[in-house]
Amino acid sequence: MNIIKRYCLFVFLASFVVSAQAQNFSDIKICVNPGHGGYDSDDRNVVIAPYSSGDPNGFWESKSNLDKGLKLKSMLENAGATVIITRTTNTTADDLPLSQIVAMANEANVDYMLSIHSNAGNGIANYVLQLYAGLDPNDTYTYPTPTPFSDESRTISTIVAQNLYSNQITNWSASYAVRGDKTFARTAMGWSDGYGVLRGLNVPGAISEGSMHDYIPETYRLMNGDYRWLEAWHFFKSFCQYFQAGTIPTGNIAGSIRDSRNIIQESYYKLKGTRDELLPLNGAKLTILETNETYTTDQLNNGVFVFKNLAPGVYHLKAEADNYHEQTFEVTVAAGSISYQNINLNKVRNTPPEVISYSPNILLPDSAECSTDIVLTFNWDMDVTSTTEAFSITPAVEGTITFEDSQRILRFKPKLPLEKATLYTVKLAKTAKHPDNLSMTEDFSFQFVTKNRNRLQLLTSYPFDGAKGVYTKPMFRLIFDRILNTSNLQSEIKVVDKNGTELTKNTRSVLNNKVQAPYGSTYFELSQSLVANEDYKILISGDVKDEIGMPVVEPIELNFHTSTVLVENQPIVEEFETAGTYSLSSDESIGITNATASRNTSKKLFGNSSMLFSYAFSQSDAKVTYSTSNPNFITGNEKVIGLHIYGDLSGNELQLKFISDNDIQYVKLCDLNFFGWEFAEVALNSLPADKNFQFTGFRILRKNGILSASGEVYLDNMLLYDEPIMSIPQVWKNKILIYPNPASNVVMVKITDQSIQHLQLYSLEGKLLQETKETIMDITNVASGTYVLKIKTGKDIISYPLIIVH
Repeated sequence: MNIIKRYCLFVFLASFVVSAQAQNFSDIKICVNPGHGGYDSDDRNVVIAPYSSGDPNGFWESKSNLDKGLKLKSMLENAGATVIITRTTNTTADDLPLSQIVAMANEANVDYMLSIHSNAGNGIANYVLQLYAGLDPNDTYTYPTPTPFSDESRTISTIVAQNLYSNQITNWSASYAVRGDKTFARTAMGWSDGYGVLRGLNVPGAISEGSMHDYIPETYRLMNGDYRWLEAWHFFKSFCQYFQAGTIPTGNIAGSIRDSRNIIQESYYKLKGTRDELLPLNGAKLTILETNETYTTDQLNNGVFVFKNLAPGVYHLKAEADNYHEQTFEVTVAAGSISYQNINLNKVRNTPPEVISYSPNILLPDSAECSTDIVLTFNWDMDVTSTTEAFSITPAVEGTITFEDSQRILRFKPKLPLEKATLYTVKLAKTAKHPDNLSMTEDFSFQFVTKNRNRLQLLTSYPFDGAKGVYTKPMFRLIFDRILNTSNLQSEIKVVDKNGTELTKNTRSVLNNKVQAPYGSTYFELSQSLVANEDYKILISGDVKDEIGMPVVEPIELNFHTSTVLVENQPIVEEFETAGTYSLSSDESIGITNATASRNTSKKLFGNSSMLFSYAFSQSDAKVTYSTSNPNFITGNEKVIGLHIYGDLSGNELQLKFISDNDIQYVKLCDLNFFGWEFAEVALNSLPADKNFQFTGFRILRKNGILSASGEVYLDNMLLYDEPIMSIPQVWKNKILIYPNPASNVVMVKITDQSIQHLQLYSLEGKLLQETKETIMDITNVASGTYVLKIKTGKDIISYPLIIVH
């Protein structure tokens, strides 16, 4: 509540009245339109404490606009102007149609029509916007309704904008803007003919958006009647300047009073680095010593004070607040101006500082996370320099010190996680002070021991580092040892091509922390397919953290190579197109809670369907067998089987089942350490050589993996052929040397015990690209990618994968 006690000499009052009468608006007509009207949904209610939504006592733009308009009306009429005001109450009934407001201004032939508003900027902006009835200077667009006084309206609006922008109590996020309403409405709002309250105006006019009422610090200021009076005063001064109606003979002192260090704890947005972050002092008392006039700031968290209509001269302003050191300032007041005095008072701190709590506060032998921050909380806000110098930790740790809660909390954040299983001692020397220069009475210290984990670990991934057969539409899976903090995963985990260009993720595909606790994960796909036979990388930043803030620390790089996956140039022995051909073989399965085999049409590479094997295990040595009711090929040990597999990243082992009479053989095809489609092959040379075997199904053995307890595996097109496409037979692994691989310009081959007769280079589709009878092949003109190098000796033909990179 404002308390005005003005004790002035009669002579002073008399001189003020005579000076005020020197202004002359006798020939000027102004139309004042306080925007909106009433307490309806379109009357701009901004909810601030202590008011609830819809409370008429809270902030409403309609109410604020009206108060400014009535104050301006009084100023203008006291100076002799004729004022037409479009409403005098804040009711819905008094909220006239926009066309009627325009008609009132036109019929009165006013010299200016001012529509008073405040603006909204998503709560994070605060600036002045003047929309005058007209066009921007360079706008050549033809509008349906003319604006005959565009230039004059722009001139007056510019003066208004400059005066409003001179307000130093508020904080502006940008400079003022003066725009033609037609241009602005068309380019910014998508409207065809400007704003309704200016449309059809035959006199100069503008909409004044004096500040942003949804920027909460400004909302609180607009709740102060004297702050609204300042806006009206700036309008009045602007009219004095434009209509040359004389200089306002008096001046004003205005400002806000705030704590010098303590900040507002409420979470609403405040412009960074401005006084809007500091705590406003409710109930502070300001006194002009020369006149003994006092002003008490209101209880609405703005700290605003205004002393109005002061005679020019030098004044001394005393500022007081409970539990604060008072200050006195010398202020010079000039006619027709506002002297701003923004005051920051220092709190009285009359006892020594002390630490009232700390963390980690753990009794030995319990231990703290290595990712922990060291936090000290004080009974007073602290002097930053002396408190920082007083802090130490042993063993020494590199890190940064910051202060929170208006310097009441010191936080030491280590640059890297603390060492594992280490005893640390934290000390704060008694030289730490608060701003009233009192030091602590004694040193403070505590100890804690860290846990035996100081890194977030990547446990498994797909693609894994070195993966060669990754499908061009991969589904990325990264699994860590703890639940992830998901706040920065989008930016800190990237996929890049061989040139380092980041590839875009499909944001709708992202799934985080879908594995069972305590593990964490992130799954995603890319917006576009990759290029076959190219190199890519997954880059995991050291800033990826788990839920307790433990980081990866050392960045991780996973290199992988893509493949078309589809192999279509070999004989097909199973297409997986027929439902019911595979089923669970219970007597050959152990430790399963659920297992099914079904035809699936959603995940497939060929034809109309694939075969889906789903399973869930109940014990560590579990296995599940799926048998076919329609065995359709017989093979010997000289053949190779290839299979298109949609892996589940379980790490479990996929086997092929063969039978010859009563002899049952299982051949390992691959480990399911991938997710999505890959092509796997195996030579059947582990089968006995003296007989043929019938293929009868698949078996999955549980391994010790994070995801091994359950899974879903899809199979498509199984092939039977003579020579390996992607691998070299075991017998040759210690006898053959192919180098370099990857290769760029040439590839060389050496074999022990045999001579090389021929080298042939094939594409994965089986097309012969080039050949030589030498042991060196020039591959300069072969595009980068994955190929099959066939080596012919006097006895054998060996196929080996070759990667070419330029």
